[in-house]
Amino acid sequence: LETRRFHEAFVNSVNLGLACGVIGMMLGVPMAWLVSRTNMPLRRLVGLGVLGAFVTPGFVNALAWILLAGPNAGLLNRAWMALTGAESGLLNVFSFSGLVFVSLATVYPLAFLFMYNAFEMMVTEVEDGARVLGAGTGRIFLTVTLPLAWPALVAGFILMFLESLILYGVPAFIGVPARVYVITTQIFFLFEYPPQVGLAAALSFPLLLITVVLLWFQRRWLAKRTYATVTGKGGRHSRIDLGRWRWLALGVSAFVVGFTFVLPTLILLRTSILRQSFKGWSWENLTLGNYGFVLFTYDAGILSIRNSLVASTVAATCAVAIAVVIAYLTERRVVAFAGALAFLAMLPLVIPAMVFAVGLFAAYSAGPIMLYGTLTILVLAYLTKHLPFAFMSCNAALGSVHHELESAASILGASRMRVLRDVTGPLLKNGLLAGWILVFTPSVKALSASVLLYTSQTTVIPTAIMDAYLHPRWEAVAALSVILLANNAAVILAGYRLV
Repeated sequence: LETRRFHEAFVNSVNLGLACGVIGMMLGVPMAWLVSRTNMPLRRLVGLGVLGAFVTPGFVNALAWILLAGPNAGLLNRAWMALTGAESGLLNVFSFSGLVFVSLATVYPLAFLFMYNAFEMMVTEVEDGARVLGAGTGRIFLTVTLPLAWPALVAGFILMFLESLILYGVPAFIGVPARVYVITTQIFFLFEYPPQVGLAAALSFPLLLITVVLLWFQRRWLAKRTYATVTGKGGRHSRIDLGRWRWLALGVSAFVVGFTFVLPTLILLRTSILRQSFKGWSWENLTLGNYGFVLFTYDAGILSIRNSLVASTVAATCAVAIAVVIAYLTERRVVAFAGALAFLAMLPLVIPAMVFAVGLFAAYSAGPIMLYGTLTILVLAYLTKHLPFAFMSCNAALGSVHHELESAASILGASRMRVLRDVTGPLLKNGLLAGWILVFTPSVKALSASVLLYTSQTTVIPTAIMDAYLHPRWEAVAALSVILLANNAAVILAGYRLV
């Protein structure tokens, strides 16, 4: 019976990963192109909306969609029944399709971030040449632009697929009530007393095998090709005129952003300012007391915000510093074992966060190095677990910088470290920033690792939200979630402003 249950969980995980990977590319790639390369109106606002979807934690997204699309009590279903007189709602988030949708809203921004960076760095001379020869915008996009961005395309798909495989928050809140189990939820069940760590590790092995196969495919496919678009010969950037189609492009992009970010955020805001969320809007029911509660009364409020910001900032900065060195050694083949370094940098991606957290707990809760109960163990968990994000971003960006720029600096007497610092580094600033964000935001919203490693003094925002949810107090959950999103938004906007 257990074997059948694990087999079904594995099949569900693969199906979830494929669905999110394929549909995520179908959404993220065109939107990244529209925002970075065309004259679509409000493109910056669309980009901010996608980033907003990215910084929204998966479990918070799931909670928002339970409030929106719960079978009977969901706000959208209640509105549908009130308008049509139907006895049942139109939507049911507690299904496999609901699991795919909420997971997709969490991971598709990865495709957007990778492809946006690739399109931004790409000069348009080749595309302009194709346009002079009579090719239309669609044909140029499919036959010139996408092939040049193939490394970022492959990296984005792999990352979305693997991230969907190891999601825990969304399957726990959406899949478990729907009896749709995946590998991560089955692993969590194995840690109920008495914990079966060995069986959990064995159940994680298929994830490792899938990653090895995907990374081998990526290296084999890209090894004998070059995709460099930034060279020492200059280049031009021009924005594509969509004509009247720009309004249709804006409408489709706004629809995607609306359902993946705007609606969940609005329902969280709505719930956070109501005394009792089920009573709806009224002057008597409006309050800001929920924010006062989580900031001044709730013991974990301010402490969790400070701990999250400190741990995530340190982890992101260290991860980018390590990732850019590994990416440089791998891409430029400076050392013989560069391929092994790349594999090791990607390896943590497939280890479910809760399993990784158990390993850290076992290693550092006793013995000569005692880290349990400190923020250091959370920094170590975030840094190691999210290092693949920084590496893939830095590696994709480095692949777009031609080696002739570094060769010119070397001829003039610069050392490798100076070339990396003064020539390659400035050209990689967008990729480095994207890598920093790709580590910082998952670290701030990390639940699976944090829930097994925190203490009352090292609590972080996700564990504080979970504690408030278990009371249960939906209004406090919503208020903490809004604070989390506001913190992430402020840090991301400051980072882009700095660059």
